[in-house]
Amino acid sequence: MKDISELNNPISPDEKYTPLSAADILLKRARELAAPIIEEGEDQSGTEVLEFLLSGEHYAIKMEHIREVALLKEITYLPGTPQFILGIISLHGSILSIVDLRTVLGLPPKGLTDFNRIIVLSGDTMTFGILADAIVKTRTINTGQINRAPPTISGPGASYLTGVLPGPLMIIDAQALLSDPVMVIGNE
Repeated sequence: MKDISELNNPISPDEKYTPLSAADILLKRARELAAPIIEEGEDQSGTEVLEFLLSGEHYAIKMEHIREVALLKEITYLPGTPQFILGIISLHGSILSIVDLRTVLGLPPKGLTDFNRIIVLSGDTMTFGILADAIVKTRTINTGQINRAPPTISGPGASYLTGVLPGPLMIIDAQALLSDPVMVIGNE
């Protein structure tokens, strides 16, 4: 039968005990435990995204499509526009249309608050803002861990989702939004 002190000893019996070696061994073990588990052959490429909230759910967009994040100030509502167009704002002397992704994705509506922000998306041919309930943070995600969007997500907004990360974090395909002809209003 082993002595309880042998079970609690952080070094093996053939190692000589010194306080420094015990601390070194514990530090090495802590680093090994804290290291992410990487499967052999797993895609480890990362991409930087902006994480934000929409109707209490977490979403993200790749930073390469984001020109800036702005405060929601005065918004001018436009009659006769599709329901997903919240209105327009003046930003740096330019008129910018604001898309309500909650409507596009079929999420429940929510009133405007002081936490709302405008995420300005810019592509080759189009620039517009999308409404976010709040900005969470920027972070780097492992693109190899992105899973396909679940089949429960359906409707026209499903085509704008790249996939899902555990948490869950829904990844929005900004390129699909920026290149969709539906987003162009009054261009007949």
